[in-house]
Amino acid sequence: MNGQKIWTSYAHEADWIFLLVRTDSTVKKQAGISFLLADMKTPGITVRPIRSIDGCHHLNEVFFDNVHVPLGNLVGAEGDGWKITKFLLNNEHAGAADLPLLRKCVGRLRALALSQRVEGRLLIKDRGFALKLARLEAKLDAIVMMVQRVAAMEQDHSPAAHALGSMLKVRGTELQQKITEHLVEALGDDGAVAYPEPHDAAGSDPLPREDIGRGIATEMFFRRASTIYGGASEVQRGIIAKTLFQL
Repeated sequence: MNGQKIWTSYAHEADWIFLLVRTDSTVKKQAGISFLLADMKTPGITVRPIRSIDGCHHLNEVFFDNVHVPLGNLVGAEGDGWKITKFLLNNEHAGAADLPLLRKCVGRLRALALSQRVEGRLLIKDRGFALKLARLEAKLDAIVMMVQRVAAMEQDHSPAAHALGSMLKVRGTELQQKITEHLVEALGDDGAVAYPEPHDAAGSDPLPREDIGRGIATEMFFRRASTIYGGASEVQRGIIAKTLFQL
């Protein structure tokens, strides 16, 4: 194998990688792709780090120079790579909404609204901000119901599950961005501090006053990519239009 892959999350920590490789150039594009597994210690595999906008190292570029992989590492039949990948992508799309993260971030936003003061008054008493919080919580409830619906449709092998997985990816990642924006807003001046250390903005434990903004700005920066990785929102909307509306 020869080639390269960019934006590979946690390749620097991985022991194995799965690859889509072209094994037949004489057939339709999708039909000539095979699904392989490779040990990251295989000679010819090089990982180059990429530091993302949040200042942390999640991403990498991976290079493959004359890499040899055993035939036993082929998953499925040769040429079946795209069929396998479509199944994995649908699961990734549904999982990208990251329901646990959404729940924790909304919980933290509510906690901040109940503790932060603006001109001596609790932020939750600000009708505009309280309305924003209520809308986020309603959207979170909708995401929970959508997750349950996608899971049920997957069990029934419904063809519409693919489109709903894309819909969940769009709605969930957009909600991640909106929540982290409001977290920064809730912090006021404290939200302007972007700590260089990686921290979990979804942490449920209250932070000391001097560390109240820790991790929130970096999380907001990282979530800018949520609507891009795993398939951009524009691509997901195309899948929804094609599957549900035959456009």
